[in-house]
Amino acid sequence: MSRPSSGALTAGLILIIIGTIFLIENFYEPFSVWRIIMRYWPVILIIIGVKKIYDYFTFPKIPPAPDKAP
Repeated sequence: MSRPSSGALTAGLILIIIGTIFLIENFYEPFSVWRIIMRYWPVILIIIGVKKIYDYFTFPKIPPAPDKAP
């Protein structure tokens, strides 16, 4: 079996972070998810961009298939 892609890892981490934020919101009244998102949305874009660049440079290069002689 092949190793799962790093996209699955990223999606899992995002779900954990979102779940943690909503859990904290249930325990602390003054906590506002939307205030955090509105304040730090550029950081989210930067993280996504860094992830895309990382994936680009770490993607395994597949050599071309050899020519098959008849």
